[in-house]
Amino acid sequence: MGAVCKLLSRGLVVFLRFVLCFCLNISVMGSGTELGRDTIVAIITLYKEGYKCKDIATRVGIGVRQVQKWIKKFRDGGGEDILTPKPRSGRPRKIQNRTSKVIKRQLDKNPTLTARKLKENNPALLQDVSVRCISDHLLKDLQYRSCCAKVLPLLSAKNVRDRIAFSKKYKDWTLEDWEQVLWSDESTFVVSSGCRSKRKNWQDASHNVWRRSSSLEENRLAN
Repeated sequence: MGAVCKLLSRGLVVFLRFVLCFCLNISVMGSGTELGRDTIVAIITLYKEGYKCKDIATRVGIGVRQVQKWIKKFRDGGGEDILTPKPRSGRPRKIQNRTSKVIKRQLDKNPTLTARKLKENNPALLQDVSVRCISDHLLKDLQYRSCCAKVLPLLSAKNVRDRIAFSKKYKDWTLEDWEQVLWSDESTFVVSSGCRSKRKNWQDASHNVWRRSSSLEENRLAN
């Protein structure tokens, strides 16, 4: 009975060691991080000095399988040159350069367009692209920033001067004089800030606009 218990205890220790090593390899190798050249050089240097894979993994701080992989690559390469990881291509871009140029032209023409509106206006180009992806492309790739449009005064100083001069010039005209004037068009004039909500241009404070980061920096320095 004692011999059986001793055998079971040894088996349990071996099993626990195996599980510990396996979990260590998974935790190190599952991170998706490529080894740097310095780490690979350290692996090959220790291998040339006669260290075992397990000892190399302990010293470098990576999994045993990673050590075995790079030692095998070193052997297959003739044992002379130290290989380095090849750059990964990554996932293909959803928005190509041609589509990016179209988006930029539309935003420069109308900076109030939202990412959703851009998708609706370009179904052929952005059909398989999510609104979140378009927004990230504007922020990260095209360097746009969403900001509130600057509220301009309803009347500039020049507008005020011109209107006062016009009023003074024609203040003595009679109704008969004004009937001789040919009116070419009708216009709506906002004379009070209380009517600001009725303004339909992109300079309204209720609208966000897209601005390039470079233009925002230039405006900040100018002010």
